[in-house]
Amino acid sequence: MPDPHGLHVPAVTLTAVQLLQSLLDQSKDYAFVLIDPDGRIVGWRGAAPTLFGYSEAEMLGRLIDDIFTSEDRALGLPSHERFVAAADSRSEDDRWHVRKDGTRIWMTGTVEKVVDHQDVLVGYSKVMRDRTDLRAHMEATENRLQALAHRQEATDVFFTRLVHELRNVLAPMSANLEFLRRCTEPQQTAAPVEALGRQMAVLVRVLDDVMDLASSHAGHLQLTWSQFDLAHELLSLERTLQQQAHRKQQLLQVLVPPGPVWLRADRERLHQIVVNLVSNALKYTPDGGAIWIKCTLEPKHVLIRVEDTGIGIAPDLLPTIFDLFTRVTTSGQGLGVGLTLVQDLVQAHGGTVEVRSSGVGKGSEFAVRLPLEGNERVARPEC
Repeated sequence: MPDPHGLHVPAVTLTAVQLLQSLLDQSKDYAFVLIDPDGRIVGWRGAAPTLFGYSEAEMLGRLIDDIFTSEDRALGLPSHERFVAAADSRSEDDRWHVRKDGTRIWMTGTVEKVVDHQDVLVGYSKVMRDRTDLRAHMEATENRLQALAHRQEATDVFFTRLVHELRNVLAPMSANLEFLRRCTEPQQTAAPVEALGRQMAVLVRVLDDVMDLASSHAGHLQLTWSQFDLAHELLSLERTLQQQAHRKQQLLQVLVPPGPVWLRADRERLHQIVVNLVSNALKYTPDGGAIWIKCTLEPKHVLIRVEDTGIGIAPDLLPTIFDLFTRVTTSGQGLGVGLTLVQDLVQAHGGTVEVRSSGVGKGSEFAVRLPLEGNERVARPEC
């Protein structure tokens, strides 16, 4: 009879038993092992001789235990495999097996019970496939992940030591700055002393962010929970942040509901979240621009939005904006850790933070949602 390629193939009719016999004899990928109820091999077909190095004559009558590793034999896994198959019809077994030459191969497969017409157990079939290549790939991936984890741990340790060393330098600098404030002529030193104070405050905040980020990645970030009026806290922060906005002639407005907005959170961490977002907005908004801090209530969350008329964010940067060391511009100041810390702090509170921007030059908006579970909601007007 012709085949699709135009070759003449003799017509041969095989019974199902003959087809099965051919499969057992010719398979190059699957090892077929037949086992009696006591675990002794009564059939060794398919790729079994090639994969394990034993001929069928060598394996007939031997216990299936002989191809298991010594560790698995000590745990009784060969008999356990049959026990599971007898109870549940089949048992999946992905494990290391041992070849005749002592080398190990990773086999995936199943053990199924075989019964007669009266449903009496007469043996088991064990079908296996060599996937040592897959196992090697998995182990290589696990090793890479472990190496990355060790590298991350080393990075966290480095950041912690760096912060401690820089703080040791900051302490005498702060003391000397205070001495200059008190002991020199105010008219002559007011401007440089004020500039030094601002820069030191920035440096202290950056170091605190790095320390908190290292603690967060190491799983050591701690929150001190309390209940407070979020609207009052945002208005208090406005007075502090207005000084930065005033220097660039920027408009900074805080829009909150007229009544209290009670929230259970870490007050200091919440300050960090808002200050980091607003400081970014101030930094990336040109002179004369505007920044808004808006607060409103949703059914189950409090929403804090920080919006600006700044330089915006390119679409391709939005998916990675919260990644460590990401900066909006290559010439921008800072280490690029602030937004990563914001995300860590928000998530530690069980909340989410999102960013939106219509593109470069079109401003940006960061939205922080914190859960209101367990908080008394006194006010609900929209901002």
